[in-house]
Amino acid sequence: MSPPTTILTEFFTLCRIDTFARTLLYSEVPTYFTLNKSNLRNFKRHKQGRAVQGHLHLYSPDALGRLYTVDPNNTECFYLRLLLINVRGPTSFQELKTVNGHVCATFREACQKLNLLENDAHWDISLADASNTAQPQQIRTLFSFKLTTCFLANSKDLWEKYKDYMSEVILHRMRRINSNPNIQFTSNI
Repeated sequence: MSPPTTILTEFFTLCRIDTFARTLLYSEVPTYFTLNKSNLRNFKRHKQGRAVQGHLHLYSPDALGRLYTVDPNNTECFYLRLLLINVRGPTSFQELKTVNGHVCATFREACQKLNLLENDAHWDISLADASNTAQPQQIRTLFSFKLTTCFLANSKDLWEKYKDYMSEVILHRMRRINSNPNIQFTSNI
């Protein structure tokens, strides 16, 4: 099933059929093309404005393109927008998620592979410091605060690295309740 026709899907179509469009970011398209707004189909080159040097029948009026803002909590839409303002001339959603020949599972993964996101080094350092000085409950609180407010690039890796510190009290409690000092950390803990 194909997605409904939208301005974005028409942008992909334009990039498939127009070599100049393949050089543009999504936000740059209105500078050179206009869209039939009645049915959201068929971008057409502007017929007036300044001639674009080196491109026959291509004009640039003083048109501006605007993108909707997206709340970072609307994660996949946020990462889609981030790709659209950084990737030139994609021809499909799949191509937008393709980085160095690898099709990423999500827009977020594509952003990570393109280094459009911060890495978690500073969050890693703060959790490492806390692991040496804080109680497990405090480390869990710090981690949950980071999860909900800091837009971690890879929260799963941080969890895997510090889960033992965050749950050592729970492991100790399980060993005491079961009278078994050999119980090891499991995903249930």
